[in-house]
Amino acid sequence: MHVIAVVGVGGRSGALDPLTPVVDVPMVVRSVRCLLASGLLARVLLLGAGDRREAFARACAGLPVEVHDGSLRQALSTVGAHAGQRAEPATGDGVGAGALLVHDAARALAPSGLVHDVLAAIAGGHRCAVPVLPLSDTVKVVDSEGLVRGSPDRASLRVVQSPRAFRIDPPTVSDLPADPLAVGRDTAAHTIPGHPLAFAITGPWDLELAELLVRGGET
Repeated sequence: MHVIAVVGVGGRSGALDPLTPVVDVPMVVRSVRCLLASGLLARVLLLGAGDRREAFARACAGLPVEVHDGSLRQALSTVGAHAGQRAEPATGDGVGAGALLVHDAARALAPSGLVHDVLAAIAGGHRCAVPVLPLSDTVKVVDSEGLVRGSPDRASLRVVQSPRAFRIDPPTVSDLPADPLAVGRDTAAHTIPGHPLAFAITGPWDLELAELLVRGGET
């Protein structure tokens, strides 16, 4: 199976910079290492670097990384649709089948086992696979005036994580979703069990928790 591995570094509005260190290692570097540690990949594309291509390249020096400042489709039009490498997460992937593996740089502590799991789901015939966790918090529907108007049933709600995988058969640029991290809007996704360590590090509290976990040997 040809796998195109991508880490998005465009950042979220108001969130931490992907170059923010978690115990001296930038989040983006930890995210790239998550994908490479699976043993299924040889190269990773960083997308959305904008005018900071050199900064991301310096941070990832020594890693098999290509940095691009544009969109996924723009990057692949340059490097080619077979920008990935062979991956063998399971049998039955079919001749010419390909997969796009997308990871969010903010999920820097995600275990590499999730890479195996989402690619195995794609090899098993699913078009899209995402790791999810059950929603444990109570959530409310609030109207424009700030008034609580109801409580959705948590039984059908999930927290979506990354890395996420998409089947592209044959692997061509035109088959790829416009926004691979926006799963659920126009893409039916198969779910696999997520992991608590794959949380998004988006603010100071998340960063403090991540550093405590790293120092404690949890990851």
